[in-house]
Amino acid sequence: MYTKREYIGCDHIMTKSRCLKYLSLNTIAIILLLIITAGCAQVEQIPEQVPEDLPNPVSDFTEKDKFKIGLRWYQQGSFDIAKKFWKPLAEEGDCDAQYSMGLLYYSGAGVRRNYEEAVILWREAADQGQGQAQIALGAAYSHTGISYVSINCKKGCSVEKDLTRGYMWFGLAGKSGSPKEVSIAQKSIERISTQMTSEQIEEAQSEINNWKPNPSKCKSRSLFIAAPSATRAFY
Repeated sequence: MYTKREYIGCDHIMTKSRCLKYLSLNTIAIILLLIITAGCAQVEQIPEQVPEDLPNPVSDFTEKDKFKIGLRWYQQGSFDIAKKFWKPLAEEGDCDAQYSMGLLYYSGAGVRRNYEEAVILWREAADQGQGQAQIALGAAYSHTGISYVSINCKKGCSVEKDLTRGYMWFGLAGKSGSPKEVSIAQKSIERISTQMTSEQIEEAQSEINNWKPNPSKCKSRSLFIAAPSATRAFY
């Protein structure tokens, strides 16, 4: 028979082997509790802000604006993913998405290069008053290059040269664009004006004065977006 003795840490008199087993189980439980507590403390110490130079999918997918989510992928070079976010918005009339989809078609980034589709999308955005799209169209019709948006249309970008139309789009961008867009537009007008007759300039000015957004003025996010790649031959 076992000799019954009282061991410290046991709640009642029990055999030595049973008491040691009881104490071992309690010890394991305490260790597990300490591990869990330490783990929680480490989770609480994770910084809320991830460095900007690292991919941050959490911030990307908690962003409510799908255009900005697409822009984040665009900036990381994932053009096919950006297209999936932008294309539905462009089809709904989002002027920033239309301009940006135009850049994808212009550069052949995430889609097959198609200058005609790029110009169509830029025109849809420009008709609503999107400043960068208006500059892009100005470059297309003037057969020139604009470093500001990394667009080179010296070979036409699928449209015939029309300095009057180019002047008009640059002029519209100069009226309502950002300070940088206004500066680019003014320099572009000065450059192409030397190739135009006074009648062409007068016609362009008339079109600028009579222009109205179609179907209405869009609410651009005023985010700078340039083409991801282009053959650079600018002024």
